[in-house]
Amino acid sequence: MNQIDLKNIPKPIIDVLANRGIVGEAELKEYFSNSPKLTYDPFLLKNMEAGVDLILNNIDNKEKILIYGDYDTDGITSTALMLKFLGKLTDNLEYYIPSRFDEGYGLNKGAIDKINKMGAKLLITVDCGSVSKTEVDYAKSLGIETVITDHHTIGETIASGIVINPKQQGDDYPFKDLAGVGVAYKLAQSIQRTLKLHKSTITELLDLVAIGTIGDMVSLTDENRTLVKYGLRLIKAGDCNVGMKKLLDKSSIDIKKVDSKEISYGIVPKLNATGRLSNASIGLELLLATKSDDIDRLSDKLIEINAKRKKLQDDVYKKCIDIVNKEHKKDEFLLIDAKDAHEGITGIVAGKIKEYFNKPTIIVTDNSGYIKGTGRSIIGVNLYEMLNNHRELFVRFGGHKAACGFMANRESLEDIRKLLNEDMRNILKNNPNISELGKREDLVININEISLELVDAIKLMEPLGSGNPAPVFKIPKAKLNNFRFMGNDDIHMKFMAHDEEDLELQCIMFGKAKEYGDSMVNCSWADLIGALDINEWNNRVSIQMKIIDARCEV
Repeated sequence: MNQIDLKNIPKPIIDVLANRGIVGEAELKEYFSNSPKLTYDPFLLKNMEAGVDLILNNIDNKEKILIYGDYDTDGITSTALMLKFLGKLTDNLEYYIPSRFDEGYGLNKGAIDKINKMGAKLLITVDCGSVSKTEVDYAKSLGIETVITDHHTIGETIASGIVINPKQQGDDYPFKDLAGVGVAYKLAQSIQRTLKLHKSTITELLDLVAIGTIGDMVSLTDENRTLVKYGLRLIKAGDCNVGMKKLLDKSSIDIKKVDSKEISYGIVPKLNATGRLSNASIGLELLLATKSDDIDRLSDKLIEINAKRKKLQDDVYKKCIDIVNKEHKKDEFLLIDAKDAHEGITGIVAGKIKEYFNKPTIIVTDNSGYIKGTGRSIIGVNLYEMLNNHRELFVRFGGHKAACGFMANRESLEDIRKLLNEDMRNILKNNPNISELGKREDLVININEISLELVDAIKLMEPLGSGNPAPVFKIPKAKLNNFRFMGNDDIHMKFMAHDEEDLELQCIMFGKAKEYGDSMVNCSWADLIGALDINEWNNRVSIQMKIIDARCEV
């Protein structure tokens, strides 16, 4: 494929990347390359050689191997990847994905008992298991060996035996932010190299790596950027998983133009929905299916479950917004007690509440005599560390800096709320601007510098997402007029921004018209913070700015 000539990249894009630490011809060429080279030797991962040896010994001895996954998109794609790859070496394979509701995240003894009855002698986890010491020891007592592949943060407790996780102590792997599917891919790559298999045996799985990596919202930088670029190339060429291809088609996504945003909003929620409301195996079976009737049935099922998820999600979101406005408006850390909410969608809602109020958010539901919390954090606030500081209050907890989950006794709820708010107030005292990090611009730009060429060049920054977001620009001292309010209860608004030369730019703000509307309508001018996009309507193409923040001068 043709490589991009850096001379054709608009200066604002080069300036944005420089502000993100990507400077110099070599780094820029790698960043924009259609054939990036940034990847690392899989054997740099601690315990990789031992894991490969154990897996190949079990294959040679014709032992049953079980892949133990997780119920989200990362876990589903990781499981599919290992089943597809190891399926080339043995037909003695099974899989197990726990129920979000009955078993929860990670390994559990009940599942291990079932696995033992299935006759498995080797258990390979994907996207989970790093801290499951008790469960791994139990499996060992039953004669089941275990290889853990995972990417989650590891605290004081680590599973015994073979753990492959770039975040574990003593691991020298250069890139620590692989998704669970990325770690599973590196294991497959290690086996491929050991057996000297054709490279296509692993490269054909990169579509799954791309979907799982985008779905888990890990940083789309460094090696993840390489893996996702090649995976998206497979999808665009139509050389991808047939179940995924059908789901893209039924989601009205043009496969030739698919990007990280369309995967993130059009595909990932459908795969996640199966584990949130039903059985994650439905999503997995779609990725494993080969018969057209099965592919049609399973893809329709995913779309049906996702529609139900959307309805539940909207209802819980409105309820939680109401709870915050009535009870917790002054809190710096939002701990929302939504007792009867469907726990399968609380993570999504926590993310939306976090974005709306720009505060770390945890939603709590009742769960078998305990409370179960699911949280999302803002930029600059490490949620895992906050919970870890009070681990004595939790029956169990886990996660990473941006997301967490926990189980606790209900009588601990107010103590958790009090302590997390104290922690957040201390963070704000030491860094009062931390709540503004998500609203900061990459670059100041004038309206006369905005063009279709610039917006088109933003697409060259793909894959965009966590760690590599679409650039955010600031337009200083814009005059505003032609306001139009839209949506239920007028929560969105459109308006025009003008500069001193009376050049104009169409702007749109979603969801925050009530918060910003009065001050913007009545201001003399405003600094606008937002992202540039293309608006296509009635065969007309125009540029618009999606406003994140507006700082008004009356």
